[in-house]
Amino acid sequence: MLEVSHLCVRYENRSIPAVQDISFSIGHGEFVVLAGDSASGKSTVMQAVCRFIPEIIPAELSGSIRIDGDELVDPIDTARFIAMVQQDPETQFCTETVEEEVAFGLENLRFKEEDIRRRVHEALEMVNASHLIDQSISTLSGGEKQKVAIASMLALDPRILILDEPTSSLDPKSVAEVVSAIEKLRTVRSMTVVIVEHRVRGFIDMATRIILMDRGKIVHDFTVEDLKFAGICKSLTGARSYPKIVPREGTVLTINNLSYQTGGKKILDDVGLTVTDGAVVALMGENGAGKTTLLKHIMGLIKVSSGSIEFKNHRITENNPVEPWILGRDIGLVFQNPNHQMFEKTVEKEIKFGPENFGTSMEEVKNTIASFESTEGVRRYVHPQCLSFGQKRRVNIRSASAHGPSILLLDEPFAGQDENNVSKIMELLANLQRSGKTIIVVTHDIQFARGFCTDALIMRHGRVVADGPIEKISEESWQDILPKGGKMDG
Repeated sequence: MLEVSHLCVRYENRSIPAVQDISFSIGHGEFVVLAGDSASGKSTVMQAVCRFIPEIIPAELSGSIRIDGDELVDPIDTARFIAMVQQDPETQFCTETVEEEVAFGLENLRFKEEDIRRRVHEALEMVNASHLIDQSISTLSGGEKQKVAIASMLALDPRILILDEPTSSLDPKSVAEVVSAIEKLRTVRSMTVVIVEHRVRGFIDMATRIILMDRGKIVHDFTVEDLKFAGICKSLTGARSYPKIVPREGTVLTINNLSYQTGGKKILDDVGLTVTDGAVVALMGENGAGKTTLLKHIMGLIKVSSGSIEFKNHRITENNPVEPWILGRDIGLVFQNPNHQMFEKTVEKEIKFGPENFGTSMEEVKNTIASFESTEGVRRYVHPQCLSFGQKRRVNIRSASAHGPSILLLDEPFAGQDENNVSKIMELLANLQRSGKTIIVVTHDIQFARGFCTDALIMRHGRVVADGPIEKISEESWQDILPKGGKMDG
């Protein structure tokens, strides 16, 4: 079905190729997990297969790619056989509403109207997103956007479906729904599926093959018949170790009776929260539960319309608003999408931006930049948009914390991260907590919440359903986050 021979890809202004002379083939109906650390070349390979490289993304490409025996060079011809859900779903949206987006590819391929409507409904149903059909894409949560992106590709019924980290922004129940939908495609439609993933656990049982990449090369290629298959699966899903986090005394943030609605829909419903100094709070709940909206209220990006937020010398209410650039001196925010807060031309300028504008000490910033260079192997003068998705995330964290805020808010910082880089981020967060910061993390990772965080706040439909120290969160509350019959790790 797919044959890749001696593929090499080198991006502009990079001396070392991102993909170095790799060859592999995938048969009809195979289910392949393409795994590896961040920046190992996984996404680059699949973008070349789809002809995004070099037709859309500039890069030098050599070698051959054959689909069902034919070497296709035109991305439009390729799109009739291959559909790819990209790592960042927003990069592939072309329309304003969910229905239009899922129908977009079918309309361009000139399907009949009745077939388009049927396929749109079927695709949304497969990812349990039928209720989103009339909504504007701009109003969706990150996880809901990911579901829509997947549905838009499922609707095309391609010969090969490529999904680049399809579960990175999804809550556990949504992950189960997407995995079930993909399994249905494999068995009912005999579709060839390639999953590019760090979180391989959910796909191990379906995989017929695991291809492991490192530094642009294939280092392992195992089928289920190989004796080493189970070993590689275990190494990719192994247990974590966690730094020790000890909160301090005193309250740094209090939220009372916070409510918010837009478009006639209540997003936050009487939310209350008290955060202890030095706590690391896991903010959890299904996609669309109101987690990101809560962070935006704390940051001042959404004005308080009902209730109050108090920290330091600020008391924020409807009648006493505080501008986000004033709050930003004491609060740092890491967005869900790394690209949404990167605008400087070098990594160094990105990290320096906050301290320069707030007039804080630059001495610690120099150490932060030097640390980034040594841990990432990337020079400070590199343009941030040339970094991998995971590297961008870690620049975000350093940039948001460089000016010394007392509270750091992070919206799903582990999306797009391999286990090695999850560990790096946890160590970075632990160091920030030890330096005096209080941290609130939006996450779907129950293992991280129970192993690393001091407290948890679990939301559903805009309301708080459980909160407090980790050890006091009931097993029923944890199980409520999981799909029916799901199990917790850690």
